[in-house]
Amino acid sequence: MLIFDIETNGLLDTTTQIHCMSILDTHNLEVQAYRPWEIKEGIQRLMHEINNDGTICGHNIISFDIPAIEKLYPKEFHIQKEKHTHIIDTLVMARLLNSNIQEQDLIRYRKKELAGNLIGSHSLKAYGHRLGILKGTYAEDNEEAWEVYNEDMLEYNKQDVRVTYALYKSFQDRIKGMEQAILLEHKAQWLMTKMEENGFPFDIPDALKLVKTLRQRAEEIDTQISAVVPKIPDKVFTPKRDNKRLGYKKGVPIQRYKPFNPNSRQQIEWIFRTHYNYTPDKADLYTEEGRLKIDESTFEYIEKDEKAPQGAKKIAPLFEERLMLCKRLGQLADGKQAWLKHVKSDGKIHGRVNPNGTVTGRATHSNPNVAQVPHVGTPYGEECRKLFNVPQGWTQAGIDACGLELRCLAHYLSPYDKGKYAHEVVHGDIHTSNQKAAGLATRNLAKTFIYAFLYGAGDLMIGELVGGKEKEGKAIKKKFFKATPSIKLLKEDIEKALIKTRIYNRKIQWKRKYLRGLDGRKLYVRSIHSALNLLLQSAGALICKYWIVRTEERLTQRGYKHGWNGDFVLMAWVHDEGQYACRTEEIADVVIHEAQEAMRDTQKHFKFRVQLDTEGKKGKNWYDCH
Repeated sequence: MLIFDIETNGLLDTTTQIHCMSILDTHNLEVQAYRPWEIKEGIQRLMHEINNDGTICGHNIISFDIPAIEKLYPKEFHIQKEKHTHIIDTLVMARLLNSNIQEQDLIRYRKKELAGNLIGSHSLKAYGHRLGILKGTYAEDNEEAWEVYNEDMLEYNKQDVRVTYALYKSFQDRIKGMEQAILLEHKAQWLMTKMEENGFPFDIPDALKLVKTLRQRAEEIDTQISAVVPKIPDKVFTPKRDNKRLGYKKGVPIQRYKPFNPNSRQQIEWIFRTHYNYTPDKADLYTEEGRLKIDESTFEYIEKDEKAPQGAKKIAPLFEERLMLCKRLGQLADGKQAWLKHVKSDGKIHGRVNPNGTVTGRATHSNPNVAQVPHVGTPYGEECRKLFNVPQGWTQAGIDACGLELRCLAHYLSPYDKGKYAHEVVHGDIHTSNQKAAGLATRNLAKTFIYAFLYGAGDLMIGELVGGKEKEGKAIKKKFFKATPSIKLLKEDIEKALIKTRIYNRKIQWKRKYLRGLDGRKLYVRSIHSALNLLLQSAGALICKYWIVRTEERLTQRGYKHGWNGDFVLMAWVHDEGQYACRTEEIADVVIHEAQEAMRDTQKHFKFRVQLDTEGKKGKNWYDCH
């Protein structure tokens, strides 16, 4: 196996030169360095290894090193998709095997074995510190470290492959039983790298129109608020001498005032607690320091609170709407990660996705976070979603997984109830069934209850759903468990697998602190009450990950080309949905069909005990297809 690393003069979208390359041969541990004029020799060696069924390895090579070499040396270096299994990325491995790295790092930090800025990091530098093989300080010591090649840079590069080898070796006694997970994560990383390269077309003219609309509405609200709130007390001024013109008298304090600032959370709190003499009677509306939280939940509570003064009740919706407008403007234009700031010259947003960014195996999104685009049904959700579209003449296809959370629950309940819950989820009305089981007033309340329960809600939170307290929540759960004993049995077996002894639910002696995911990966448990949620979230995440990978595989196996110069393009993968651009409407129909077939493949692959399905829509933008 060859372990390699390169140094360039920029990030992937800006780099124009590879300064140097280092290759470590794991058979003899020799490191061969390649200077700028020798890069092609290094590339030839990597291609020879791949073409002879060898393996190449590196840290973040799927998303950076390999694309960078392909960009700058397209004739000399190109890896066919069928050779992807001959590539090992230690960053992908690290995220999988060390998904609980932050917890481990906090212990290292307390022992002064790791710097605070490296806590939770999967960078090569961080692993160098953890393994005791320092990466080097060339990058920190040189202000323009990557502008021009030099020998210090080369030594730094050579050390990188040594650290990468040490990291690779550290994984070897931990990968047994994880082969399926390792393969899936590598495939997902390749696909997410392709998706980032693809980008999502963004309608700039309509985005600018929406910005104007939002700003105008915000100004209208500011005018309405200013008309009813007083000026805010400012500093107290004590004159040192009399001033008849201004009415000052020496030594007599004068209270100064300033105009109300609707962006000041402290001033908004002053309006409610001092001007209106109103303090909401709900503990979770306050910070640990006792300050009133300025968010949607606080304003919604004030609107509905019968004890709130009329003035407070009238102004709360204005503050709530203004807060929403500020958030939309932040996402659209004003924030550091605003969509308009991320549109490239090709008119697309190239967001980044880490397919294994959480302990559950769920993906995380950044630069920008496309998963946070407002949903349809929320204020301006329609307008925001319409901004994400496809090129003229193309058709967009959006495909969602159907009812995934409860199907995952049903999968784990099947050994206990012989598939009864699964049958109700797929063929019946599970929310009405849950409503009866928990003794709740409405079907909608039952939907809220079951998802809150699955996400680890305690007795108090469940009780508050019905306007009660902890006592009512406890009673609802007790009734639900009695009517659905399989859930209680599942929770008990999870606890048996994790806990050796427990005293009064407080002092716990663990057997182990992990569960196994669908593909054999370790799911690290932080607390007993969140263990079921961890298992279910992971199941949903792994199903969708395998599904999105399998959909692309099925399409390419049918001869369809992935890319803007081809037939279909994956533009976004957000949890349980995929958004595709399709060159024709007929291809969109094929994508929707193959996505459903891929979901059935996923069901077979994981030996899932519940039927898995998808739903697809066609249109011209994300609003049409969600």
